[in-house]
Amino acid sequence: MGNSILFFMMFQPWLKASGWDGKGTVNAFGQFTHTTSHLNLWSQAAPPGVKISGGWAIFISVAIFVVVVGAIQAITNRSDLAGGVTAVASVVVAILVLVVILNLDTNLPKVQAAMGIGNDWGPQVGLAISALRGTGSYPWPGKNVPLSTAGLTSWAFSSAGVAFGCAALAVITAWRNGLREILAFIGKFL
Repeated sequence: MGNSILFFMMFQPWLKASGWDGKGTVNAFGQFTHTTSHLNLWSQAAPPGVKISGGWAIFISVAIFVVVVGAIQAITNRSDLAGGVTAVASVVVAILVLVVILNLDTNLPKVQAAMGIGNDWGPQVGLAISALRGTGSYPWPGKNVPLSTAGLTSWAFSSAGVAFGCAALAVITAWRNGLREILAFIGKFL
């Protein structure tokens, strides 16, 4: 059940960033959602977009499917082999969630840069118009302007907690129900 919940948690924003030109979020699949205030509308060199691979999240989805099917088989058929497969797949899910979190963490600077403004006069005109309309503030020299940063969200950390909790529970249950024999059987072939 926990891995099914984890699957739905993967569609929530795991990374958030904000800057001069809006806010952005990224989910576990690498989908980048950006709201903008159009400061770069007249820019010749707007900040680049962000491309984050979602391949690891697809692997997590497949592993979650294996966990769910294995758990159903283990419960309905009282199969130790299905319980062992569930435990191994659950550990794989937990490790891959950690890999996705580290991948998103390494992409924080790219996401933060995508929220920035270009280096030409276009964004400066946009900042001035925004300040004159009263919808923003112009960063005058000597003026304190709070800058937002990028960071992982609570969805990312709670997803890791769910994944590792489910993995621990699955391993303990499988160990109690005969995982040692399954691992010994697999060890004969390696």
